[in-house]
Amino acid sequence: MTDRTTRRTLLLAVAATAPVAALGALVGSAAADPGYPSQGDVDAAQAAAGATAAQVAALQARLAAGQEALDAARTRLSVAAEDYDEARALLQQRTAEAVTARAAAQEAAAAYGRARTDLGRVASEQYRGVSDGWSPLATVVTSGDIEDYVNGRATLDHLAGGRADVQQEAASAQALARSTAAQAAAARTAQEDATTRADTARTAAQQAADAADAVVADTQRQTDALTARLADLQQTSVQLEQQRLAGLEAERQAAAAAAAQAAAQAAARSAGPAATAPRAAAPTAGAGAAVDWALAQLGKPYVWAADGPDSFDCSGLTMRAWGAAGVALPHSSRMQYSGQAPVALGDLAPGDLVFFATDTSNPSTIHHVGMVVAPGTMVEAPHTGANVRTSSIYRSGLMALGTRPA
Repeated sequence: MTDRTTRRTLLLAVAATAPVAALGALVGSAAADPGYPSQGDVDAAQAAAGATAAQVAALQARLAAGQEALDAARTRLSVAAEDYDEARALLQQRTAEAVTARAAAQEAAAAYGRARTDLGRVASEQYRGVSDGWSPLATVVTSGDIEDYVNGRATLDHLAGGRADVQQEAASAQALARSTAAQAAAARTAQEDATTRADTARTAAQQAADAADAVVADTQRQTDALTARLADLQQTSVQLEQQRLAGLEAERQAAAAAAAQAAAQAAARSAGPAATAPRAAAPTAGAGAAVDWALAQLGKPYVWAADGPDSFDCSGLTMRAWGAAGVALPHSSRMQYSGQAPVALGDLAPGDLVFFATDTSNPSTIHHVGMVVAPGTMVEAPHTGANVRTSSIYRSGLMALGTRPA
């Protein structure tokens, strides 16, 4: 083999790891020194390869940071959307309470009016008896008949007793009217507060939705550009890099799921027997109907505050699914958690609900709910930009207890 052939072989070997710019420098060096690569050539090639590796690492770090920012934005949206759902569900409850309280106040006021009328009637009857010249004493004096006196006294006692009864009824009706009127006023105030909360939560949720949409779009643009750059640096295709990145993300999610499962199991063990959930009643036929209904929605888009039929948010999906099975749930993941029988994770069955929170020790931070369809698997309306899907229940924020609607 000639020196020139040896030189060419070495250059080709270095080219496998060096970008085009570095190759140009090597070719220029070869023209000046046709013998073999100098140490400077080797150092330059190694530096170019090292720079490429550093750029790849930096790009991958930026992609990971972008994914974390996207996850954080989705969580903020989920929290804001749940705040709105909870406020809206509370508004519905308070509105119903206000209507009931007003109706009760009106009925109590009417009862008081009837009692006042009865009281006036009794008083009028007693007055007429005296004004007509009738009295027990007059009866005895004029008739000399003790039986007439006894009958007259009984009549007077009856009227007096009736007056006392009616007076008591009137007083009770008045107290009830006042009490129910106060309840109606309190219910109206609560309704106004709930309305304000709902409006505020809706504004926050819309802002969070807009921010999440912006993050999704920006992250997608950055990801596309960085993936193309990564493919260029590593001399691969964009499609191959996309597949590789998807694989890395799947590995990250799997690791997070394993960590979440381990954390949930550790929390259950550390809680001890006193803190474990009581065993819920066995699932009913309604659970199967709820699961079937939820699975029939696969592929429909997530839209915050939506409850079908064409789009859903998380609690809207579970509410409608159980509604199809004849069980009424509020449109709020927090209220679905607090209002149903608790179930330990180890006892979950199809149809049960699982919850996710920013602080698993505080149910008021719950922001997501899914429905169990198989061991370790749920159907969910996940987040903006995604569709109803099945996924693992094990991920960050999983609450130690689920619930079983009934």
